[in-house]
Amino acid sequence: MTMSTSKCKNIKWLAITILIFIHVQEGESIKWLALSKASDVRIWTKEACSGAKTSGYLERKQARACRSTPDIMPNLIQAARDTASVCQQVFKDRRWNCSSIELAPRYTPDLLTGTRERAFVHAMSAAAAIWRLARACALGNLAICSCATPPRRVPPLIIPHTSLSLLRTNSALLDASAAKSLFKWGGCGDDVKSASRITKMFLQSSSSSSLGATGRFLHTVDMHNSRAGRRTVEQSLSLECKCHGVSGSCSVRTCWRGLDSKGPGAAGTRIFKKYSTAAEVRPKLGRLPPLYHHDNLLYTTKSVDYCSLDKKHGSLGTIGRQCNGNGSSLGYAGCEYLCCGRGHVTKTRVVLERCECKYISCCYSVQCSTCRNIVTTYECN
Repeated sequence: MTMSTSKCKNIKWLAITILIFIHVQEGESIKWLALSKASDVRIWTKEACSGAKTSGYLERKQARACRSTPDIMPNLIQAARDTASVCQQVFKDRRWNCSSIELAPRYTPDLLTGTRERAFVHAMSAAAAIWRLARACALGNLAICSCATPPRRVPPLIIPHTSLSLLRTNSALLDASAAKSLFKWGGCGDDVKSASRITKMFLQSSSSSSLGATGRFLHTVDMHNSRAGRRTVEQSLSLECKCHGVSGSCSVRTCWRGLDSKGPGAAGTRIFKKYSTAAEVRPKLGRLPPLYHHDNLLYTTKSVDYCSLDKKHGSLGTIGRQCNGNGSSLGYAGCEYLCCGRGHVTKTRVVLERCECKYISCCYSVQCSTCRNIVTTYECN
């Protein structure tokens, strides 16, 4: 009886060990997001790259890429921070609020299995990396890229409102054909093409050869979602032009293609829309079915509702989360949804703040009163 019990325990621990190993392997492709915890070192050395690998921030091939092109690392650090901040911002009112991304590189099962949350993180991390690297290329911070190669096609007619008003005043409006003939590609466009190539090389450096059939398929899905994130940025390039000429006549336009000035957050908003329409896929000969468009997000594991604490599935639950207790709030931020029907408690507290401040000219000082404000919050049961 003792031998049987001991044997069962050994089998149990072996199964747990295998499960942990599989999770570690599956989480390798996004464990680089732990770089968000790294210090802002402008110059990376080979020793720093090896140290990042030892700390679990990079897997073997990513550390090799770090050593060969160390100047990309400060941008990847910022991309990792962008990924975490954007993810937490767009999910702030959802039951899963992306707080587990802060655990990198030791993720919980919500990001270790093929959930749609994992799909979003893969796509968002790729988008953030491209945005940061493309800007670094244009700014001349990277040795392997610079400004984007000018397109061959003629840009459409775009004249700023200020120039347009002047043209109308002078009754000298350019027709479309004339305007198109008086332009030149110039400036320094964001080199998204090179940034996409660098990002792909870095993110796909995780090898799936050591994984089983399920692991290889999940790796394929991860790479698909990363590609969807890259394409989101590639498709967001917009045409920017600057007019030249006497009195703003716009006789010549200099045009280039640039990224959204709002930063990676703009890409995160677009990827979040894809999260809601993500498609579930099943392994089929280790390949993705051809019917799925490369811009879609894909997942392999259905997510739990994230209402209650469930370590097995990486759910932190929503107990204690603040919600919108306004009775008219029926959205995701409303207590009815966020608290999963468990109800909520209302808490009030008095906050003392400076108010009614006045500048005293004679004494070069500011005098303020103290105001008492009552703040009401709602927390899920």
